[in-house]
Order: sequence, then C-alpha cells, then structure tokens
Amino acid sequence: MTTPSIPPGAEKIIRRLMIAITIWGAILALGAWTLNHDIRRPAVVMTCVLGFLGFWLAMLRTLRR
Repeated sequence: MTTPSIPPGAEKIIRRLMIAITIWGAILALGAWTLNHDIRRPAVVMTCVLGFLGFWLAMLRTLRR
C-alpha cells in the first residue's frame, strides 16, 4: 500500500485553517454567551470546536505514520 504524498505547503494551509476554525468557534461561543450570559454555552461550543480539531490532528498524525 502506498502512502499519499503531502504537497508542499500543505502544513501551512492546515495550520491556517485550524486557526480560522478556532476564531470561528470563539465568535460562535461569544454569540452563545450573549444570549443569556450562561458560561456553559460558550464552554460547550469551544469544547466541540477543540474536540473537532483534536480529532482532525489525530487523523493527520495517523496518516503520516
């Protein structure tokens, strides 16, 4: 089985995408907090965003092995 080749510059693009997703999640969390000022709402949003990014990183690392 051949391993897929990673194009040059892909890591930089992925890093920028992850930063953008984190910023997007923070904006959503801020919006969730302004609804009724309950700290649990933004905590759930950010937990989901960070969980998604963590899963994505884990899958990328298994791809590189």
